[in-house]
Amino acid sequence: MNHIFTAITLALMLSISVSASASTHRKSKPKPPPAFSAKSFLVADSDGQIIKEQNGDLIRPIASISKLMIAVLATEQDLDELLSIPSSRQVQSSIPRKVITLTRRELLTLSLVRSDNLAAQILCANLEECVVRMNERAQTLGMIDTHYEEPTGLDKGNVSTAHDLLKLIMSASLIPVITQVSSMPKAEIPTDGKSIKINNTNPLTSKFDVVLSKTGFTGPAGGCLVMMMNASVGQRIFILLGSKNVKTRIPDMERLVKEL
Repeated sequence: MNHIFTAITLALMLSISVSASASTHRKSKPKPPPAFSAKSFLVADSDGQIIKEQNGDLIRPIASISKLMIAVLATEQDLDELLSIPSSRQVQSSIPRKVITLTRRELLTLSLVRSDNLAAQILCANLEECVVRMNERAQTLGMIDTHYEEPTGLDKGNVSTAHDLLKLIMSASLIPVITQVSSMPKAEIPTDGKSIKINNTNPLTSKFDVVLSKTGFTGPAGGCLVMMMNASVGQRIFILLGSKNVKTRIPDMERLVKEL
């Protein structure tokens, strides 16, 4: 009788052990990648020929992708001119309050690398009829479904399409200072006090051979990312709009890159 009881006990213990092992094995499985969430995307070559797209003509808020246009206009001014930093501000910024001036080049770096809203506002404030000129340049480039209300992209009235943004990226990519600055994984801006150290809001600048980059995010716009990079198949332009959030725009973009 004792032998039977012992055998049953051992069988139960073995069953529990196998079940626990299976449970542990199930828990250790890697999580599947998040579902592709972008509402609109486009992949093109360096000549602007579209390779693949989804809803390329869908008009959407573009958040801080707007800063690419103010960057284009700012580079037509004296990049070494010192511009005043306002003492009052309505947006968060990486610029310390004790800093009273920065060059246009330094503000351009903050705007493109860190996506600093105050830097974009200052660049715009030092350009006569800035927003009017942003919209005029968009029309000149053939961006017929694009409209800007202000330079940062915080306003949901800043809208465009993947097709329109392709034209802007191709134009911006011809400006060396924009490609040089926007593709930097990090930057350091010296000041009278402690230097301003910033990381690129696009971590893929550290992973791929990126030529040009700009990120964006607001609630209405979702996660946005535009990027030009050198790939094994040649130079490629990626435009991604309306990803679920800040975190999903990166895996969404990586998926497009891997599908080349």
